[in-house]
Amino acid sequence: MERYTIVETDVTKYEIQDALVGILTRNLTMQSRQRFIWNYRNCPYGIARCWMAKESQSEAYVGSGALFPRRLFVNKKPVIAEIAGDFAVEKEHRVYGPALKLQKTIQSTLSEDSFKFIYGVPNKLSETLFLKIGYKEIGKFNKFVKVLKNEYKEKKYLSDFLRVKIFGYILDYIIKLFSKENWYKGMADFSIETPEHFDQRFDKLWAIALKQFNMIGERTSKFLDWRYKQSPAQKYETFCIVDKKMNIAGYIIYYDKDNMSNIVDMLFIESDKILGTLLVKFILFLRKKGIGSISIYYLGNNSLERKLKEFNFFLRKEEDVKVLIYSRNNSMESELLDKNKWYFLAGDNDA
Repeated sequence: MERYTIVETDVTKYEIQDALVGILTRNLTMQSRQRFIWNYRNCPYGIARCWMAKESQSEAYVGSGALFPRRLFVNKKPVIAEIAGDFAVEKEHRVYGPALKLQKTIQSTLSEDSFKFIYGVPNKLSETLFLKIGYKEIGKFNKFVKVLKNEYKEKKYLSDFLRVKIFGYILDYIIKLFSKENWYKGMADFSIETPEHFDQRFDKLWAIALKQFNMIGERTSKFLDWRYKQSPAQKYETFCIVDKKMNIAGYIIYYDKDNMSNIVDMLFIESDKILGTLLVKFILFLRKKGIGSISIYYLGNNSLERKLKEFNFFLRKEEDVKVLIYSRNNSMESELLDKNKWYFLAGDNDA
């Protein structure tokens, strides 16, 4: 008898919910029953699929893996893809092989004639396993950071001697003085708005912006409301620039933690002026809030990277996170693996 069996489970059943939430909270961060209901059952694209590893002798569930549905647009056409997430195995069972068997079972659900694909951003330990069973790397999920002041994170300073307030104040002044956003021109056509809800203007922006990208996750007002406003994981905030007709030209969704603002989504009408204005107004807005730094994860072509670097965002080279993909449709593989065709931010990952 095999030590473990892998079973696809019904996440609407309470006994499965109890077992799964237990595994997740013991092995992963930021887990709760509220997150489970939101992410597994309330997604606008359907209920998540979940597989669990069961130990044959005790009949206890000891591991889990899930696929979360997402609508992406590939060459402007809608496709329901799936995010590989919530991969967890109880510590005492990690050396006995249920992890490999679990992921191979999940992977086998894709048919060769289907355009469906699975993508994910696994941690370093899981990455080796995913590559072993046939996932391929799209590219690095680069992290860019912009320092706004000496105390760039809560109780973390650019240098120990800068803990002395007078030196810190001097450096803060120098950083601000030489930052490009203070000298940026051409912003008079746009004003700032921080809406509490995602209204129809976001749908209008999405319809325009979709034409700019080869591969991008859907960003309708319905999706944004579920992904950010209903999320129990973080308190997300929305920053927009609007034109004189109050149409949204670009937005940034972010959350603050430990004196750092973390950008999880950004969308804008394709224009160097609009992107520059969006970044400048956002940076100046955060300076007024007293935020110490800004971070953003990004995979895609170099246009956004160039703009970030222009405004003194630097690449955190010590970060080594990769976006992986698995597809059994060989005819589209080369296109799916071309990172320059993607527009992928933190909000596109497993929630």
